[in-house]
Amino acid sequence: MDKSYSLGLVILSVLVATIGAYVAIEIAQRVRSSGRRRRRFWTWGGALAMGLGIWSMHFVGMLALDLPAIVWYDPILTAESVAAAVVGCAIAFFVFNRATVSGWLLGVASVFMGAAIAGMHYTGMAAMRMGGTIVYDPRIVAASVAVAVAFSFAALALTRSLLRPGPQPSAPLKKIGASLLLGFAVAGMHYTGMTAAQFTLPPVGWRPTGLLVLASHQLGVIVAIATVALLGIALAVTRFARWTIATRSRFENLLALSPQIVWFGQPDGQITYTNPFWYKYTGLSERETLGYGWTDAIHPDDRDRVVGTLKTAVQEAADYEVEFRLRGNDDEYCWFLARGRTGLDTEGKVDAWLGIAMDIEERRKAEEEAWAASQAKSEFLASMSHELRTPLNAIGGYAELLAMGIRGSLNADQAQDIARIRRSQQHLLTLINDVLNFAKVDAGQTEYRMTAVPVDEALRDTESMIAPQVLAKGLRYNYKGGDKSFSVLADPEKLQQIVLNLLSNAVKFTEPGGTITLSAEAAGSCIEIRVADTGPGISPEKLEKIFDPFVQAERRLNQPVQGVGLGLAISQDLARAMGGGVTVESEVGEGSTFTLSLPRAPRMDPTDRPTTELADSSLHEGSHSESPEETSNENEREYHDA
Repeated sequence: MDKSYSLGLVILSVLVATIGAYVAIEIAQRVRSSGRRRRRFWTWGGALAMGLGIWSMHFVGMLALDLPAIVWYDPILTAESVAAAVVGCAIAFFVFNRATVSGWLLGVASVFMGAAIAGMHYTGMAAMRMGGTIVYDPRIVAASVAVAVAFSFAALALTRSLLRPGPQPSAPLKKIGASLLLGFAVAGMHYTGMTAAQFTLPPVGWRPTGLLVLASHQLGVIVAIATVALLGIALAVTRFARWTIATRSRFENLLALSPQIVWFGQPDGQITYTNPFWYKYTGLSERETLGYGWTDAIHPDDRDRVVGTLKTAVQEAADYEVEFRLRGNDDEYCWFLARGRTGLDTEGKVDAWLGIAMDIEERRKAEEEAWAASQAKSEFLASMSHELRTPLNAIGGYAELLAMGIRGSLNADQAQDIARIRRSQQHLLTLINDVLNFAKVDAGQTEYRMTAVPVDEALRDTESMIAPQVLAKGLRYNYKGGDKSFSVLADPEKLQQIVLNLLSNAVKFTEPGGTITLSAEAAGSCIEIRVADTGPGISPEKLEKIFDPFVQAERRLNQPVQGVGLGLAISQDLARAMGGGVTVESEVGEGSTFTLSLPRAPRMDPTDRPTTELADSSLHEGSHSESPEETSNENEREYHDA
């Protein structure tokens, strides 16, 4: 019988064989990087993928054959041809899995693989049912087997070189080359074997019997497409597994190298993994660590607090941060800072916990040393302030006695000198009081009597205290009162102290003829008390530093009475302790505005308002007050030196 081939199916068969070989090489590389438990799985997976590609090429090539008779296929013998292909590919993966392969072993494996491919081919041809006979030319059959063995040897050798460790710049080209060689090995053997076969016509009236499959070009296309789809899935799974393994390997290496404790936990907080640093540091085993066993390494005084924090975080599904002492393998405790975060699934529910803990022993020691130094400094300042106030009070007392003429009458020059002594004593005493107040605030020894303070009443009481300074310097003072129902939650004395500090600064840095404005207004849940002046303003580079201790916006040689730069620092600390703060806005040449913000107090019945006597004798000892002239407008008042 004359025979011919469908060119489309021939090309499709070679393409399927090449794709199968490429996928097999990808899986072979995956096998070499797998652990023992997973290697067997990938070995058989690779053998099946490669066998599917080889058999599909063979079967599509058979269906590409055009004969003047209808051809059927026995499914049992066809399945046996599939098994032969898988056996041949299993031999190839046996070679791929070995660490070293000698030349003779590679040759033997090529013979067996070539024989398996030949067995697949001739078993598949034996499955043909057409009523005629098939006669083979022995010489061409031998040549087909030789082609299979030769190409198998070349493909195995090239694939083995791809599996060598280390970078290979030409690996993609080698991989394509090995795939083409293996594809042509199968295709060459197949079509050489087909050339060896001679077909005779079936007898007239022959009918097939039994369970057979009708051969057709459409079946060949379907088999080819299905095979390519399955090989594509296998390739995608292999690539994804390789990427996953590589990513996991990097992640595991990162965890192993981390000088901090890292752990993962279940949604209920039980630990399921800790990195090697934990075991190295604590000396605990995995059995002693997992679950809640790790808490045994926490200091007994910290354990309940830490467990309570974790339970609260688990219940609320919220991140947490906690410091505790952890026992090392030397039985010494060191401070650690632990932070935990939830891992969420696609529905937003907690499905894991991630945590990290870092050694903060050095930081804690530094904080303790800094706190001790701060306490010592504060105690020293307080002690020195008390010691200095005693002789200063004596100086002030004797100067007052002299001014009263107890030691005899004074002439004009002597009276002027005594007045200068008293002014200097008062100023120095004010500076020392500032230092004493700062020391108390810095040491946390200041007590706060929080209550609802009517803002308008408190600000009006400050007028009598700042009036002498305003009048003496020839300034204009404006008071713009706010709503009389405004109240803040604060300590009355501390509120007065802050406002007076801000007003004193405004007086100090405002030139004669300038204006100082005190106002209050609501801002959300807070009340903002503003002190604005028309002074020289503050340069931008100094705005961030003026609230630091011993820092002044401007220090002039021609203004010796300037203080030590503690007023704003004290005011800021007091305001923050009461839940508020002090901010500043300033423009050079236009003046400055300091804003004290304090939380609003709940509304009170007027009969329940406390009587606030805002007096701070420690900051204004020896000062006298004068009542300013009032206008008929109670919400806005001003006075100036007439």
